Amino acid sequence: MVEITYQMVLSTVQTFSLMIGVIYYIFSMRNSQRTQQIALETRQAQLLMQIYQRMNTPELWSDYAEILSYEWDSYEDFELKYGSGDHPDLFGKRASIWRIFDGVGLLVKEGLLDVVKVYELMDASVIWQWMKWGPIIKEQRIRYGFPDLNIWFEYLADEMYRIRRQRGVTAEPSETFGHYISDE
Repeated sequence: MVEITYQMVLSTVQTFSLMIGVIYYIFSMRNSQRTQQIALETRQAQLLMQIYQRMNTPELWSDYAEILSYEWDSYEDFELKYGSGDHPDLFGKRASIWRIFDGVGLLVKEGLLDVVKVYELMDASVIWQWMKWGPIIKEQRIRYGFPDLNIWFEYLADEMYRIRRQRGVTAEPSETFGHYISDE
């Protein structure tokens, strides 16, 4: 027969206590990770909604539609009609929209905004503006010696195109892009 000693009981209690402590620690860490993930998702949602609210004003949508209606034949023609030197008010309209998309692109790149949620809220808005302004922005990068000009706007547009393709949606808008064309 085994004799149970005080030392054996104490050792068994210590072992069980240690196991309970380890299990408690593991559960605490998992709970903490879940809490942190929920807090991160909440902050991302708040940030995205702040941006979305900033974008959804009558003034911004008026500017958005106006700058989509601009037409030019060459970069020089663009500068004459809409360039920032002679038309600072027009520059302000397009720059405010470009900068919103540039900022959102950077936040997506850094993982501070979920790209799928951004897609759900603003994919066509980003794509249409990039289609219109991408060639101008790329030309300005060269002419002004500013290779990083609106790179996050371009990154965001590329991400929107990527998700559209993944979902089987045509990446390019129709030929009526930016203008209503009657069936008649």
